[in-house]
Amino acid sequence: MVVGKVIGEIVSSVKIDRLIGQKFLLIEVQNITNDPKGSKILPTGTTLIVNDPIGAGRGELVLVVQGSSARMTDTTASIPTDGLIIGIVDSVSVDTNFVYRKGEKE
Repeated sequence: MVVGKVIGEIVSSVKIDRLIGQKFLLIEVQNITNDPKGSKILPTGTTLIVNDPIGAGRGELVLVVQGSSARMTDTTASIPTDGLIIGIVDSVSVDTNFVYRKGEKE
């Protein structure tokens, strides 16, 4: 499982029938540092295209699973997918310090 930031959408008007109605987002994988001077969430430069069954939006931090885990939901059991958003992150803390809280300025 990885933490990603939604940076865009992917639109495909021509696709296999099983993917009709599926929403695809472009996410950038994030690295959460554990630094005594202040932990941070930093982009890795790696991007993924993932299915979004929960309605995440641009700029949100999300939890993403890949591989066979992405096909283990009722929604995705019958579709070819390798990445799936399974949650929208509300907060991240390292030790006792909050690194991220949804809605706060970065």
